[in-house]
Amino acid sequence: MSSQESNLEALFSLESQRTGIVEEPPFKILVLADLSGDADKRSPADRNLIEIDRDNYDAVIEKLGVALNIELDGIGFLRLQFRELDDFHPDNIFRNLPIFGELRDLRKQLKDENTFHSAAREVRERFGNVDDSGSDNEPAAAPQESDETPAEGLLDAILSKPSGGAAAPRSTSGATGEIADLVSRLVRPHLVNVDEDEQKQMVSAVDEATSELMRQILHNPRFQRLEATWRGLFFLIRRAETSSDLKIHVLDISKTEFLEDLAAAETLADTALYRHLVRDAIETPGEEPFAVILGDLDLDTAVADVAGLIRVGKLASAANAPFISSISPIFMGIDTISDSTDPANWKFADASEAGKLWAALTGQPEAEYLGMVMPRFLARLPYGADTDPLETFYFEEFTDGPKHDGYVWSSSCYAIGALLAQSFSEYGWEMGRALKQDIDGLPIHVYKDGTETIYKPGSEVLLTQTVCERLMDNGLMPLVTYKNTDRVKLARFQSIADTALKGMWAA
Repeated sequence: MSSQESNLEALFSLESQRTGIVEEPPFKILVLADLSGDADKRSPADRNLIEIDRDNYDAVIEKLGVALNIELDGIGFLRLQFRELDDFHPDNIFRNLPIFGELRDLRKQLKDENTFHSAAREVRERFGNVDDSGSDNEPAAAPQESDETPAEGLLDAILSKPSGGAAAPRSTSGATGEIADLVSRLVRPHLVNVDEDEQKQMVSAVDEATSELMRQILHNPRFQRLEATWRGLFFLIRRAETSSDLKIHVLDISKTEFLEDLAAAETLADTALYRHLVRDAIETPGEEPFAVILGDLDLDTAVADVAGLIRVGKLASAANAPFISSISPIFMGIDTISDSTDPANWKFADASEAGKLWAALTGQPEAEYLGMVMPRFLARLPYGADTDPLETFYFEEFTDGPKHDGYVWSSSCYAIGALLAQSFSEYGWEMGRALKQDIDGLPIHVYKDGTETIYKPGSEVLLTQTVCERLMDNGLMPLVTYKNTDRVKLARFQSIADTALKGMWAA
């Protein structure tokens, strides 16, 4: 036996004794996802599972201390705190983030006839006048140093505070910081040839600056990823009838932590995941096993990812609970499925090291406990007057037409979790004979492209039968949109081994 075969044999040598499973267990779903972002947290080995439902959803967000540090062009880092799902909405971001408070104050003073002239004067002093040629290359004179802030110093109020809200010291060069650069860039073009008393255009300039900053936040990839996770989880909870017979638990764990937990331990029995899935749920008398594990982890065909799937497949087998996750289009050799729906352009696992690992994985018995799904599904409509208007200010999320990457796409593992939960609610443990596959009521974005009416597919792209068959032939579960509707369908419940997905409900 070669050393590689020996290593693989050792990897699949885990044994477990199912001594404590209750006779009629509830249907328990475990979600693995990076839920807390940049919050302070304990090591993965010390984190506990949290049961979640509609009633305590926001309480779980607050308990985890969900936070995010994002870097924006021209402004630097902003820290956002989330205490409820609505804190991902621009109305709450506008209310809660200090920099928007400064923009609100500026707008208020420009709207008030008693403060408009002084506010406009200070804006003019900050941005300067622009000549008819539109040239703004002449450097402005450095402001005079001052130990006091004028009573109506809206300029300092907005331009000399960092994102945290504390006053920032002036530099001797006259620079007022990254926030000043951002506001200058956004507001100044709207002040060209505007007289001091032209209130409407002054206010419009501030509104444009506010909207541009909000777009930068909403479309920051790390913000989108965290929002997609929480909205995907909320979708699952809304579609599942949680009770004493159907429960959802979450484990706050990032992809990196997930892979490190599986790789760093000397044996799989030493991992935190083994503790949650096997020792505490199966080997402890009277405990309740998990029926399915949903991994919102952005897995692909990197060597570390495939090795992690090999190991988690063994744990899933020991727990008799399939592991279901979305898989990146990188698996097919493309960046995004929306830009390449022609199978002729796809390149599946090859002779690379990762490709060999994937082939080894799909040939193992444990592969029948692994399910990979794609594409993702639309978690919310874009914000705008015709889709989802804001309460706090006029805002259009897309200004030059919708961009695919600008939407919030959630992992379809949540969609499969919802289908399994609904199947259990209707059929109990006999559900394996009639698993539900259809989902309706997804957000559907309808917009105009010239004279053409466009329906954005609820699962990223419209897949033809040929494409679906190609995906299934390679062990994937396609989520298919019905054209011009709010409905999607899971084409087939299957494992990456191209067999029925194993679980306690198997027919």
